[in-house]
Amino acid sequence: MAFKLVRLNKLPVRVKGALPGEDGKPVAFDFTLHCKRLTQAEIDSVMKDKQGEVKGFVQNVTEGWDGVLDASGEAVPFAREQLDEMIDNAGLPMLIMHAYLEQVSATAKN
Repeated sequence: MAFKLVRLNKLPVRVKGALPGEDGKPVAFDFTLHCKRLTQAEIDSVMKDKQGEVKGFVQNVTEGWDGVLDASGEAVPFAREQLDEMIDNAGLPMLIMHAYLEQVSATAKN
């Protein structure tokens, strides 16, 4: 199969994991972020930036989401304020960044 030289601009990033609940037991989550697709040069620049922060990376690439609910189970519309609230959860920005980098990268196919 030939490689199509086409610039892709968007990337859905599925994020799955768990956070400890108030009782200490893990509470699973699974949602999708709608992200800007960075080029390899842009990713290299981010990775070399010693002053950069993971939260800033997530804020920069995220443009929307699916599967984010409020306490009553209703869908939360995407807004920067809600994204900031979400990524205040310890470890979540790093999980999102790893999911992004894994899902944006080319993989070998046998």
